[in-house]
Amino acid sequence: MKRLLLSLIACWFTVFCLAGNPAYEKAMQQALGQLAQAGSPEAFGSVANQFERIARAETSQWLPWYYAAYAYITQAAMSQGKEQKDQYLDKAQEFLDQADVLQPEESEVVALQGYWYMIRVSADPGSRGPEMAPKATQILAKAVQMNPDNPRALLLLGQMEYGTAQFFNSDTSKACGLISQSLKKLEQDEPESPLHPSWGKEMAEAMRGACEQ
Repeated sequence: MKRLLLSLIACWFTVFCLAGNPAYEKAMQQALGQLAQAGSPEAFGSVANQFERIARAETSQWLPWYYAAYAYITQAAMSQGKEQKDQYLDKAQEFLDQADVLQPEESEVVALQGYWYMIRVSADPGSRGPEMAPKATQILAKAVQMNPDNPRALLLLGQMEYGTAQFFNSDTSKACGLISQSLKKLEQDEPESPLHPSWGKEMAEAMRGACEQ
């Protein structure tokens, strides 16, 4: 009887936790809506600030830290100049570190770390490429190994491989194969919840276009 009671309490607690915090979920959905509409460095900076506020209010949730990092990385990717890119990337790393603490060994977080290195290299390819490009590839390969069905990990690894192949004027078929896989996975992608990562389709389609040229 005691064991049954404990099981019922555990079940109730799980359901209660899964029900979530309505205020948190509403704030996240609003921020994700703005993220989907963002199209400029300024817009990504604004939504990054929004996720940062959510993250600091809901310190036990890894997703707002993840999205704040993603928005800052995207802002860096769209910005001009090494110093400006580095400024946003430094900010992104703070949020990546916290997301990793809250959700260790998460393929999505590891893939985003690889993306961070990719954009870091792009700020100064000549001096950073020899050291950081292999590290970006290694981290992205780890993200794929952790979850072979993660379309964002496949996409970012494919993008990194494509850039490397172009730099060395070598065959891009491996990179394009990864991008093709990511597109198929994106079509089948079923996020754990409406708040979990689902981005990547536009980027994958753009990379497919590059592969078809």
